[in-house]
Amino acid sequence: MTLNYAANDDDSWLDDVAVERLEMVLEQSEDDWTRLEEEHEHVSGPAAAEYRRRTAGAAAFLGRTVRAQASVSRLLAQTDTDIHHGEAMTCVHRAETAACRKEKLLLGLPADDGPDESLCRSTCVNLAYTDRDIAEHRTRLPVLMAEARDPMTPRPRRDRAAAQADQILAVIEQHETSRPRAAHTKGGQAA
Repeated sequence: MTLNYAANDDDSWLDDVAVERLEMVLEQSEDDWTRLEEEHEHVSGPAAAEYRRRTAGAAAFLGRTVRAQASVSRLLAQTDTDIHHGEAMTCVHRAETAACRKEKLLLGLPADDGPDESLCRSTCVNLAYTDRDIAEHRTRLPVLMAEARDPMTPRPRRDRAAAQADQILAVIEQHETSRPRAAHTKGGQAA
């Protein structure tokens, strides 16, 4: 006995998925804007300026009543910032410059429209680092450093952990040195 759901079932649930995606995009955009503008979250990395630009553009959304599925799709296309928060990094996705997309094409795989964190490269120009990402790096760093120093860990794993720790330290240092300095001065003296 075979079942053929594709032709017989109601696919209206896809409309619900699109609405849920729109709500998720709007909530993420609002959270990013709040952290950036109200909490003064610092953003660094090659895509930091684009992150700020896209976040500011999404903040202009005032809300709309959506009555048709076509409106959901159109509104999603207009409001999606294409910013993806990953594990200790943020992708401000542009397909043309995405290292993960280039990697997929080199491997002969189909290149999707979105990022692929499993193929992310630290040299990608789409990367930005928020204070949230740096906090994750700070949590991971001691674990890597301990693994790199552990004589019971096999040499290849120690070497890999040391290389990852060095890379994380470089990201943290770049993030902190790019942080704007407080310019509150009185008569040439820091306040």
